Amino acid sequence: MKFLKKTVIFLIILMLLFLLFNYLYPLNSERLNKPLSTRIYDRNHHLLNLKLSSDGFLRIAIKKEELSKNIKKIVLGYEDQYFYNHFGINPLSIVRALWFNISNQRKIGASTITMQVARMMHHKPRTLSQKLIEIFNALQLELKYNKDEILTFYLNNAPYGGNVEGFASASFKYFNLAPYSLSLSQIAYLSSIPKNPNANRPKHNRDINKIKNRLIQRLYQLNLLKKAEFKELIQERITTDIKNLPHQIPHLSTEIKRDGEVITTIDTALQKSIEKILSQDIKKAKKFGIHNSSVIIIDNKNMEILVYIGSNNFYDNVYGGQNNGLKALHSPASTLKPLVYTKAIEEGLITPLKKLFDVPLFIDGYKPTNYSKSYLGEVTATQALQLSLNIPAVELDRLLAEKSLYSILKEAQITSLTHSKNYYGASLTLGGFGLSLKENAELFSMLANGGVYRKAHYIKGETSKAIKLLRRESTYLISNILADAPRISFSSSWEYIKTFKRIAFKTGTSAHAKDMLTIGYTPDYTVAVWYGNFSGKSANSLNGRYPTGLSLASPTLFKIFQKLPKRAWFSKTQKIIKKEICQDAIKIGECKTKINDDTIKDIKLKEPCSAMRAEVLSYLFEQQKINSIGELTQHPCYQKWKSYKPLITNPLHQKHYIHNRLLPKALKKTFLQCYSFEQNSTIYWLIDNNPPIIGHSGEPLYRYLTPQKHTISCLDEGAKIRTIEIFNQEL
Repeated sequence: MKFLKKTVIFLIILMLLFLLFNYLYPLNSERLNKPLSTRIYDRNHHLLNLKLSSDGFLRIAIKKEELSKNIKKIVLGYEDQYFYNHFGINPLSIVRALWFNISNQRKIGASTITMQVARMMHHKPRTLSQKLIEIFNALQLELKYNKDEILTFYLNNAPYGGNVEGFASASFKYFNLAPYSLSLSQIAYLSSIPKNPNANRPKHNRDINKIKNRLIQRLYQLNLLKKAEFKELIQERITTDIKNLPHQIPHLSTEIKRDGEVITTIDTALQKSIEKILSQDIKKAKKFGIHNSSVIIIDNKNMEILVYIGSNNFYDNVYGGQNNGLKALHSPASTLKPLVYTKAIEEGLITPLKKLFDVPLFIDGYKPTNYSKSYLGEVTATQALQLSLNIPAVELDRLLAEKSLYSILKEAQITSLTHSKNYYGASLTLGGFGLSLKENAELFSMLANGGVYRKAHYIKGETSKAIKLLRRESTYLISNILADAPRISFSSSWEYIKTFKRIAFKTGTSAHAKDMLTIGYTPDYTVAVWYGNFSGKSANSLNGRYPTGLSLASPTLFKIFQKLPKRAWFSKTQKIIKKEICQDAIKIGECKTKINDDTIKDIKLKEPCSAMRAEVLSYLFEQQKINSIGELTQHPCYQKWKSYKPLITNPLHQKHYIHNRLLPKALKKTFLQCYSFEQNSTIYWLIDNNPPIIGHSGEPLYRYLTPQKHTISCLDEGAKIRTIEIFNQEL
């Protein structure tokens, strides 16, 4: 009894000591949760890319459902057959190991699975003190986790040779199979590797069946295999199936920073199909010195990214193929104009057939011009957008004031819009800032989604905040305009669009042909295509012609849409009605042209006085549509227009003019022209400190100006004055 009593007391003391040390030195099992390899799958769970863990290992966690009975039977039979019967330590194994090691030169271990897991937490030399720590940690593990959790820790942390760690990692690396697909022989071979990882792992010309058979023999001796099963497994020959790690969608894979399993929204079949199109079409672009291109396809309904191609060739080290053209900032060129027109419809500034002025414009020395370098005078809003005219877009954006393009981009939280509205000025409408192709495509998806803006995503199940920026009715009208662009302009793409259902699309070409884009959408999909050089180098001309978004990116876009399902167009809402409008750009007196047009029922067409800028008035004078401001005295805007300062149309403010010094002065005269908006057309030219020169509104004046800085003013009869500065040089 005394012995029993002492034993109980001893055990109680040991338990109390354990609890004390467990409190003082709590188990840090986080050491077992090591960073995992990143496995990237497409939307159908096909493996696209596998990246090593952050510490350089192929480390895949085994899933609960993959921990089969066969894996348990073989691993535990080989490593710890009494695993489910002990509490982390097997005293019989310890005694057996001590006796064997004393009487034999070869040493055997007594570590249980739990003790091996404890050792994996430290990876320190096997000393007596370290062994005691492992025993203590093993007891802690048994106290905190159930047996299957401990076994999972073992399978996920055991070494399988080289940088392969974990049973599931080895299953994938050596047999290209998931653990639940392994045969008994394959499980047996993998189970033998951790005993001596570098010696037992697959190597060139190594017969792994010998290693497998040793373990099968042991399992048979332990009565874990029936005789017939044993014979079958011994005779079965297995071979490894080692392949390079998959490395598809490299640009997107680089963006994914999380570890473990990642299910993307990518449609692999579609991605490969578009990659093929891009690799073919880039050959045509190279004739112009263009070497890079990018494509993104968005499913508009759920904003899932189906295709993500950062560049046409990720492995092109000469032309920077590893750059991501979907993230890089490009000039959007003219692609943002539809947003301006959409908002202008909502604000009652235009309807599709309302006329606008396309005339020269001067903004603090900035003179935007059309791509064609010409002006059309009066055009409908539809024509202005389809022909991508710059002046009407800039004017509409000015009239939108606080509801301009800048405010739309700001509400959409465009990341590259980092300065104030004044910083960008009128150039914002014409692509005067950097915008990623992904965000540009998202803005077009907003048009497809009735004015609801959401960020696109490439991780399955993610969502983004919906922001209502535009009306469904206005986006419908703009979509029709963009889909009905004159087909004569697209002769290079005719073979791709002649049998097409409708696609709303907009092209864009930046200054010096650095960026060439086309973005198109249907109710279901948005596609964005970019061509350019990551180096920033401009395109070269070919036979005197430069490439454009229309000639280069549009054919690619139409080919892509041929790969997408063709479905119904946008449905017309009841708020869109036919209504008679005055088509005149500015109604002066009686309306000259009345026409039925699509309008939004609750929006009244406006005609703000500021729509008639000084440039428009000067155009009307020049075209002799009005002979004098006096003809407008009955117009409600007369006082506003009469208050305009005189407009100096030549020369331009803050411009440098260079002349050949060898030419006679008569050929180096500066052309001066100024328009007054007073009924008396007399004007006075004030050049530097020289006496005034009397002239008349719109009347050309030629004067030789010395090579220096000059201050030039135009004074009208109402004492209003306009002053500019120019710089003359003679070389």
